[in-house]
Amino acid sequence: MKTKLYLSILVVIVSASLYYVFGYQKSKQEFKMESATVTRGDLIVTVRATGTAIPKNRLEIKPPIAGRVESILVEEGNQVGKGKILAWMSSTERAALLDAARAKGVEELKKWEDFYKPTPVISPLRGLVIASNISPGQTVTQQDIMYVLSDNLMVQAKVDETDLSKIKIGQNAKIIVDSFSNEAIQAKVKHIGYEAVIENNVTMYNVDLELNFIPGYLRSGMTITVDFILSEEKNVLLVPNDFIKRTNDKAVILLKENDLYKETFVNIGFSDDQNTAVFSGIEEGDLVYRKKKIQESKKASASGGPFSSPKIPKR
Repeated sequence: MKTKLYLSILVVIVSASLYYVFGYQKSKQEFKMESATVTRGDLIVTVRATGTAIPKNRLEIKPPIAGRVESILVEEGNQVGKGKILAWMSSTERAALLDAARAKGVEELKKWEDFYKPTPVISPLRGLVIASNISPGQTVTQQDIMYVLSDNLMVQAKVDETDLSKIKIGQNAKIIVDSFSNEAIQAKVKHIGYEAVIENNVTMYNVDLELNFIPGYLRSGMTITVDFILSEEKNVLLVPNDFIKRTNDKAVILLKENDLYKETFVNIGFSDDQNTAVFSGIEEGDLVYRKKKIQESKKASASGGPFSSPKIPKR
């Protein structure tokens, strides 16, 4: 009986030892403390969308009469004023009369040109000629489009419905023309569409932006990247996102004092992809910490995050 009792005790001891060596030890997590320096800088938080340059007011100019284009005074890309003559044209009757006079000689042609004046094509507004569809000698009808004018170019962005609540009238934005990616242009939101546009099964809304400056290289139809500015913080303290823990609308960081790590509440602002703005609780140059796992088992993977150590006292 004693021998059996001793064997049972021995089995228990050996089992406990094996569990400690191969079970408990393997389940223990090893950490290292990683630090980052609190820096000072600017933080801009944006919502990105894709847009297109379009005319603010697009006007198609058609011939006042049917006939023949005699001369063209402006070309595509020219700026024109309201009331400027864009082209001269002859009515069908005048064109036939001049052709007959031309066959009789220069003097006969000159007489009829002075007697029967051509008809001007006049710009009704001040703007940019964005399309010219005519050439001298071309015959046109009153349904043909001779020119297309635009008073100003603007940008129309397509915003996902999930981001629409972040966009407001008058909100600042930066646009970059994809073919001129080094130059950013300031813009403001002027209109937010009410009707949805479905693209690739995604619900989008058109948002119109007015440019503070229209560069000479901008053309209607160009593809544009739009960054709507949600927050722009200047000269604020910045902490990497991974070093901030958010719980119950509060933000906590780890600081080190006298070889002890202490949780400290901080007042934070917006975050971008890398950093978060911090307004109080730390100073520039401070070191913030987080626990980084070195080795873990499947059993230990469900444990708490970098702030979960029970040995860290709270401030």
